[in-house]
Amino acid sequence: MSPSISRSDLDAALPDVTSTLRFPDLSGPVEVFRDEWGIPHIKAESERDLFFAQGFVTAQDRLWHMDADRHRALGRWSEWVGESGVNRDRLLRSAGMGRIAKLDYEAASPEAKAMVDAYAAGVNAYVDTADVLPVEYTLLDERPEPWENWHCLTVYKMRNTLLGTFEAKLLRTRLAGLIGPEKLADLITGYPQGALLTVPPGAVYEGPPVDGLDDLIKAASEANWLNETDAGSNGWAISGDLTASGLPLVGGDSHRALDTPSVYYQIHLSCPEFTVIGHSVPGFPGALHFCHNEYVAWGMTHGGADTQDLFLERFRESGAGREYEFKGEWRPAEVWRETLKVRGGQDVEIEVTSTHHGPVIAGDPAEGRGVTIGDPGLDPGMKWVDSARDAMQAKSVPELHEAFSEWVDRVNNYAVADVHGNFGYLHEGKIPIRGESNGWRAVPGWSGEHEWQGYIPHSELPNAINPPEGYAVTCNQRVVGHEYPYFVGLYFSAPHRAERIITRIKEMTPRSATVDDMARIHAERISNPANLVKDALCAVEPRDDASKAAQVVLRAWDGSMDREQAAPCVYAVARSFITEWQTEHVFGDSARLFDDGVAGADAHRRLVVQAWLKALENGDDGVWPDGHDWPGILAAALQKAVAVLTERLGADMPSWKWGDIHFTAPVHPLSEVFPKMAELLDPPSVPAHGDGDTPLAGSHLLKLPYTVTGLSVNRYIFDPSDWTNSRWITPLGSSGNPGSPHYADQAEMWSNVEYIPQLWDWDEIADRAATKQRLEPV
Repeated sequence: MSPSISRSDLDAALPDVTSTLRFPDLSGPVEVFRDEWGIPHIKAESERDLFFAQGFVTAQDRLWHMDADRHRALGRWSEWVGESGVNRDRLLRSAGMGRIAKLDYEAASPEAKAMVDAYAAGVNAYVDTADVLPVEYTLLDERPEPWENWHCLTVYKMRNTLLGTFEAKLLRTRLAGLIGPEKLADLITGYPQGALLTVPPGAVYEGPPVDGLDDLIKAASEANWLNETDAGSNGWAISGDLTASGLPLVGGDSHRALDTPSVYYQIHLSCPEFTVIGHSVPGFPGALHFCHNEYVAWGMTHGGADTQDLFLERFRESGAGREYEFKGEWRPAEVWRETLKVRGGQDVEIEVTSTHHGPVIAGDPAEGRGVTIGDPGLDPGMKWVDSARDAMQAKSVPELHEAFSEWVDRVNNYAVADVHGNFGYLHEGKIPIRGESNGWRAVPGWSGEHEWQGYIPHSELPNAINPPEGYAVTCNQRVVGHEYPYFVGLYFSAPHRAERIITRIKEMTPRSATVDDMARIHAERISNPANLVKDALCAVEPRDDASKAAQVVLRAWDGSMDREQAAPCVYAVARSFITEWQTEHVFGDSARLFDDGVAGADAHRRLVVQAWLKALENGDDGVWPDGHDWPGILAAALQKAVAVLTERLGADMPSWKWGDIHFTAPVHPLSEVFPKMAELLDPPSVPAHGDGDTPLAGSHLLKLPYTVTGLSVNRYIFDPSDWTNSRWITPLGSSGNPGSPHYADQAEMWSNVEYIPQLWDWDEIADRAATKQRLEPV
């Protein structure tokens, strides 16, 4: 009989958040105030007690979420979800995150270890004393295992270490053999000339197009066997010269997929040593990347640095065991076996092989070949946990920069500001020093020509502190110009979002900007590419009356990807057809590799879009097959878009709404395992503004329905002149318990681009608390 739960089971699984509780691990009392959105504000008399309480409180709201990430990170997800988790488990078990996490814990300072130890003790205190557990354990007929200190590092790595470039690089290596290196080199020309850089603010890229033809030719010949292998965010800071208070402001939002529960957990932590409020990763202590303490604020975006290299390896079996070739010699490879437990199925035995480059993630070493991955996050013994702790205690932007000196992965951009008037941009993390060839493809590991030569020194990482332009904007665009002496990366996001944000900032009157002006930047939904395509669609001869009617709608449109408007529907669907046709033209039979959901496809599909947008702007018909030109392509795309939309939304074109085909679809991880329970587990869907080119993010699938795949998983505005002015919001809620009123109580406000106050003053917090709980020593 299949397990089942009811609404009453959801209610019964909620934790006790009001009773006074006593624990021998505490040295003094801890107060926990939850505000009306269920966000915990924790006040303790010592740092250790604070992190113990954070572990306890996070487990109250997110225990199953933390445990799910632990199972994923350790390659044990199939124990809960069955066969569907096996492939991911193979990768993560091979990557060895658990082994690396243990070594990183051992490398941490005594103070950082104490932070992690206290947090783990708090998690276990909840597991050992709770009368009820999250309802997911009932469905799975499981109980949580003890939370070990190194598990904290493991779940953080799960959320970040493999968030990189290796999948796109693996796909690019395969494509070089499938379609030919020349075609691929024509597509991948690097960051466009004239496009915005991050450093210095407002500067544009003036370097030459990248030329990877030689590397792609080598990829096609050296890795032809890979055909057999299965394989964005915004942040900105403005100067006090622009603000009404005279001190800088920071705003931003992190763009990721919409996980259920929300990937981040809002929290406020205070002890005599420091006070910090922001977004934490459930399972790891502190608040890391979108937060402020009493002195300094920082918001993070993905740095775009290429820190993951793929190495083609040659293996052989000898009397001494498995060996791999390096510089003409054969070295012993590390080989061990792992067993994957599969829910409802047979155990799966896997063999893991590793070289000095890293673990094998593709290929078959027993057959003499494999692909290993090199990643700073998989290097053992890194002291990044110290950076996480030190950042929370920084008292200025320069101190924050110094705190991040040991930060590893991912490489992040930070928009920063402090109470002393400093503002600007930091680029933090470990970037390997090596040649550009490593960025194009999987490189030969046996030659020794592509080895890392250490990491870019922290003092030489790009930054812009108090830039004279009066702002710093980071939207995953290229960070530095061609003259920077180190290879950082091959692919960066198009500058469209950054351009819109800078436009908004330049419209500000000096000495006038407030938190409200920062909020208007969050709400910015005009798409620069939309206006380019709109003008082109309106200029062609329509093929039918419906196309003519669509042109009327488009001409009245300003390019705003507003959920209430019809024109974004026409633009988005026409754009999808153009992208699909261009992909088929460029990649032929290999276009299937760009379907939604194919690993690494999205990055290359965005390159296709970038290429055809540039061709459209320049009136270049050469991107199409003989006999086709832009007027014909645009007219056909417009006609097909209107036909598809009429079938889906009806014939009344003015009543079409972008939000009717562009919406969130949050899915609980267990809904696929227990589909009859989806109605109880899945949060509600909401219509969404924006697309992948607007600051108000809402990237989506290539084909209808346009389910939102990348969005703002948080929005925040920090005001160093008065921290009580700060605001934030998430797309779901603070609790991971499906029966909680705070499971998705921020979703509608998030959809409306509204905020909740980020409570900071402790008197106000106590007065407005929805619940209060006291933790005391025995």
